[in-house]
Amino acid sequence: MSLHVKLITPDRVLFDQEAISISLPTVDGEITVLPHHAPLTALLIPGIIRLHRSVEDQEEIAVSGGFIHVEMASQVMVLADTAERGQELDLSIIEQAKQRAQEVMKQTVNKDDVAFANAAAGLQRELARYRVANKHHGMKGVPMMDRSRIPHDENPT
Repeated sequence: MSLHVKLITPDRVLFDQEAISISLPTVDGEITVLPHHAPLTALLIPGIIRLHRSVEDQEEIAVSGGFIHVEMASQVMVLADTAERGQELDLSIIEQAKQRAQEVMKQTVNKDDVAFANAAAGLQRELARYRVANKHHGMKGVPMMDRSRIPHDENPT
């Protein structure tokens, strides 16, 4: 038995296919949906979706937030604000966005709670994009000895 998973953003349908499971970042932590999962509606947070088409075939997608709805008949609908595959991401642009978010966080840490929260959410989104891009690009350009210092399961929540 499999799941029918559909991921939709305002711009496109990123995928509409069968899978054996899908793991998603929610406000209550990461969840994994398998066939025959109980009905569920949950809020997504910025992070990484892991779609498992088979035991060997997994794809990671960076999302910035949204909703997930699981129906009784193993139907999973993901409505994401944004969603990007690794091959769509440019590491240099992500690095710049991370630096801008960190700078805004430093400037607003004790001054403006809303601006700080927005910057923190932006940084969380960029970290997810960075991890997906790094995995897709095979950490090109990172010397082997430095790879051990890069966290593989970092979740900035």
